[in-house]
Amino acid sequence: MLPLSSPRLVLRRFTPDDLDPFLAYRNDPLVARFQGWEGCSRDEAAALIRAQSVQEPGVPGQWLQVAISPRATNHLVGDCGLKVHAHDPRQATLGVTLARPHQGLGYATETLSTLLNYVFGTMNLHRVIADTDPENVPSWRLLERLGMRREAHTRQSLWFKGRWADEYLYAILAEEWLSRERQSRI
Repeated sequence: MLPLSSPRLVLRRFTPDDLDPFLAYRNDPLVARFQGWEGCSRDEAAALIRAQSVQEPGVPGQWLQVAISPRATNHLVGDCGLKVHAHDPRQATLGVTLARPHQGLGYATETLSTLLNYVFGTMNLHRVIADTDPENVPSWRLLERLGMRREAHTRQSLWFKGRWADEYLYAILAEEWLSRERQSRI
């Protein structure tokens, strides 16, 4: 699977050189605000990087975290995740995290487009979902820009960082994504 390339980015395995930039954005409270983590220690980050550098893609029930780097520098600017569902390996969940200096540049759209091309074109998955907090406006706008459909707004469905939080659930089918991609080439 890896690396995957897009016009400006490379989605690749983590390397030991990624440790410091990974720690920097994972411990940024504004980046972590809507994430399922608050931050991580150096040892936790090093362990994740080691584990993910050999994690096989598409193992049902296991997250694969992929490093995001601009082609020009190969420096880590964020990561994306893909988890094939254990209960139905034809479906998966995805997400993306970028360091603040690299947000708003179209990297998230390019990253997830590349990942969706792979999961639908190569892995032949049927459906991909993503969830986000309704307060995370850039996240749900990103999902809608990708053509994902909001399928649910669950109210106070998640105990999250000391409060009940709402969730938006988005999804896209392989046929929808592949049709969209064909149309964009015409």
